[in-house]
Amino acid sequence: MTPKIFICVALAAMVPPAFGADKPETPHLAFVTEYVRELGAIEIIRAAGEQEQAEGKQAEVFSNAIHTSTLFQLELGSQIRVLKDMILRPPFDDLTKNLVGFYAKKMELYQRMIDISTAFIGSPKPGVDYDKMAAEMPKIRASLEFVERALFEATPLIFATLIDQRADSKNHASHLIITKAERTKLLDDIAARFGSKLDQKGQNFTVSAASVLQGYLQKNFRCSDEPWE
Repeated sequence: MTPKIFICVALAAMVPPAFGADKPETPHLAFVTEYVRELGAIEIIRAAGEQEQAEGKQAEVFSNAIHTSTLFQLELGSQIRVLKDMILRPPFDDLTKNLVGFYAKKMELYQRMIDISTAFIGSPKPGVDYDKMAAEMPKIRASLEFVERALFEATPLIFATLIDQRADSKNHASHLIITKAERTKLLDDIAARFGSKLDQKGQNFTVSAASVLQGYLQKNFRCSDEPWE
């Protein structure tokens, strides 16, 4: 994804301001490691919610939706707090803010899901347009998919924070800023959180983002403790 697309989508997600500029820069490895953790946490909730719906009764559909949406909100809120405390310098200075904007938008959409699901629980209430709310649900899911796709498309930029910007003798950016041991640990973390899902076809955007990170880490980049040409 090009930076232009990323910035446009981020603006559409209404990025909140108020990020401190006086703090020291967050180590890029810490940032990427946190992002992998965030992807894993979201996938755990998604998979559990899907299983809950599959095993639940029809009458429990809306209560299950409230449960899963609330878990998403709690996790996203925690992730926002962590990212707001992270500082990246140019050319990545807007990255954490953009991610927070995406997460905040997802929280809004999950809240609307909770509101609609709550309205459907219990006896019908006068003056409530249930048909209109039912028709809104697929629109909410489409909006969530749009945001998740944007997050997936931002993954190359997230990986780029690990690339050493210094050129080698061929004028290529061929090294990462992390050691071989650090790269191995990051790959092990991705594998531990996603397992066989990384090899499945038809991955959702969260698993696909993890797969993209894994693929870039396995490409022909040398690590910081490997010889330069």
